[in-house]
Amino acid sequence: MKPQRIQGEFQIQLEDEKTAHIIWKAIKPEIENSPSTRSKMKMKREDKIIILKIESKDSTAFRAAMNSTLRWIKLAYDIIKLAKGDKLWNFQKTSNTN
Repeated sequence: MKPQRIQGEFQIQLEDEKTAHIIWKAIKPEIENSPSTRSKMKMKREDKIIILKIESKDSTAFRAAMNSTLRWIKLAYDIIKLAKGDKLWNFQKTSNTN
C-alpha cells in the first residue's frame, strides 16, 4: 500500500500589505529552490496575507517544510520589526517552578 501524501495550507495575516510583500519577497527564493524531493511548497500573497501550501510524501517531511518556512517568516518579520525599532515577538515559555 502506497502511503498517502500530506497536504496543508497556512494563511498568515500581517498588519499591512508592505510587511507581507517584504516577507513574501524575502522567502520566495527559499520556497522556489527547496532542495527537498519529499516536499513541494507554493506561496502566494493576497493583500496582507501570505498563503503557503505544502504537499509532502510523509509527515516528517511535511513537518520539516512547515517548521522551516514558519521560521523564515518569523525571521523576516523580526528583522522588519528591528529595522522599525519595535519590540520582537516574545515566545519564551514561563515556568511556575522555583
